[in-house]
Amino acid sequence: MKKVLNIQKLIEDVGGAAKVAEIVGVVRTAPYGWIDRNYISSTNLEKILSADLNLKLDDYFELTTEKQHDKIDGGIGVS
Repeated sequence: MKKVLNIQKLIEDVGGAAKVAEIVGVVRTAPYGWIDRNYISSTNLEKILSADLNLKLDDYFELTTEKQHDKIDGGIGVS
């Protein structure tokens, strides 16, 4: 089993791609790229979490099997 960050759920809970883009200071479509690549930079993640101190990053990690993990294109995707 491995833990994988569910970026899509995080973006939805914050208010959607447009809201997240506003918080981070990127174009509205950038969050969709993060979801597609299953990658978000730690800098952008810090900005999102700082905008809502009630968000708990641990709530967005999900356990996957090895087979599911391989399908997610490399795993967690945070740098």
